[in-house]
Amino acid sequence: MQHMLQPAIATSRSRAALIFILPLLFLVIGLALRFLAFRVAQPEADPSAFITAMCRWDCSWYIKMAQTGYDPFPVPSRINSGNWAFFPFYPLLVGAVRLLLPFATLVTATGLSLLTTYTAAVVAWPLFDKDLRAFTLYAAFLLSGPFSFYFTSFFTEPMFVLMTTVVFVMLKRSNYLGAGLATILLSATRIVGVFATLSIVVQAALDHRASTGSWRGLVGAFLKRPNLLLAIFIAPLGLFAYMAFLNFYIGDGLAFQHVQRSWGRPFGNPLFFVWQGLTSWPDMGFWPTTSQWLAMAAVLGIVLTVVLAWRRQWAQALFAFISLTLPLFAGLASVIRFTAAMVPVTVLAMQLLASRRWLFALGLLAILVLGYVIPLAWLGNNNVPLA
Repeated sequence: MQHMLQPAIATSRSRAALIFILPLLFLVIGLALRFLAFRVAQPEADPSAFITAMCRWDCSWYIKMAQTGYDPFPVPSRINSGNWAFFPFYPLLVGAVRLLLPFATLVTATGLSLLTTYTAAVVAWPLFDKDLRAFTLYAAFLLSGPFSFYFTSFFTEPMFVLMTTVVFVMLKRSNYLGAGLATILLSATRIVGVFATLSIVVQAALDHRASTGSWRGLVGAFLKRPNLLLAIFIAPLGLFAYMAFLNFYIGDGLAFQHVQRSWGRPFGNPLFFVWQGLTSWPDMGFWPTTSQWLAMAAVLGIVLTVVLAWRRQWAQALFAFISLTLPLFAGLASVIRFTAAMVPVTVLAMQLLASRRWLFALGLLAILVLGYVIPLAWLGNNNVPLA
């Protein structure tokens, strides 16, 4: 019997090692690909400018938040908006770590983002049900893929991905309190994070149905689970704490929403925005316009969400649907970022790509090639859809 168990134990240990080694390998490959893109896009730049070059758009806002915190009202420079739209957890975490290390803010943030995304990849292993091919694609996507600059520079995507992953790993294990604690931080990272609270409720209901074979007695069962009730109660506290701070600091607990007016964001029907984007044909040639790229990203995210529902992954589908459609009420801005960082959607996409060996090989090749091409656009003048 012992001789029979030894190969299984060796295989288990090898797989466990791969869970840690593969993301580390893709972390190094991703750095090399993005640095190569930097040297091609900016050949005259000093190599030390690599980290600064990757910091674009919202990254500069996060640096300011990490260094000086939130703007008062009115903003001293009299610009038409403050930084209240950006949720606090990750920028302020970087600010706290910066005080302990002798590095510049952006260097500290970049190192922390690499560590956070690496951790997110490792922690995601239980979501793949021992599918090593899908896990490999996922690690490559996060750390070496076309949108890896979101996950390895100073953006909130690293923490959003990590906390979302923790929530759904905890729910997979029926650890509702663990999911609730992770949702506190998730709801303090991005506004849509608070909707993971609904996923906790849905998953608990599904677990009750699976264990009893009936929906009867659901409310009573909830009331008899103090850990579940506590999880539901504490989950939104990250958002509520931020609202309380804003109300105390500038007198407007909803400043993160009201400040959107100064960004010139529209408000309307998501279906209209998506249709308008899809039909924004190029004036010349066949290459899709910026609006079409954004609209296609939105459609892809929703299609994958429907597949989640078809697979009866209701808790993940609900979170993905709300998190992807709610921002669409303000137009298509940043939809590529939101889709790329939506864990249930990207995990499913990698599982689908890993379903065939040839598809896995093609998918991995595409991820790595685009891991050079898209950062090249990010560093050049073709990065508007990525903002």
